[in-house]
Amino acid sequence: MRLPRLPLRVLALALALALPACKDELLDSECNLVVLNESPCSLSIYVDGQEALAVRSGTDRTLDDIGPGRHVLEALDAQGKLVQRRAIELATGEDFYWTLDHC
Repeated sequence: MRLPRLPLRVLALALALALPACKDELLDSECNLVVLNESPCSLSIYVDGQEALAVRSGTDRTLDDIGPGRHVLEALDAQGKLVQRRAIELATGEDFYWTLDHC
């Protein structure tokens, strides 16, 4: 028995219209680190022992695509003193939001 072509064409048209409407964020496989610095100090952020970014007091910064897996995050003040250390585990496409409220 042969299937009518009309339903397949309708399905193809529906997919063609729906796919561009998908948001890029839904398909994003990157792991991002978002640092929210609510402390009164500027901080340097290290990821896995490497300096990654500086975050001024009262601001936020994003480090794109740190990759899935285990990471060690460290926040240091201007004198190089450790303020906070976190070990995190990220799944593919997962972002981590780190709020720092003291220094």
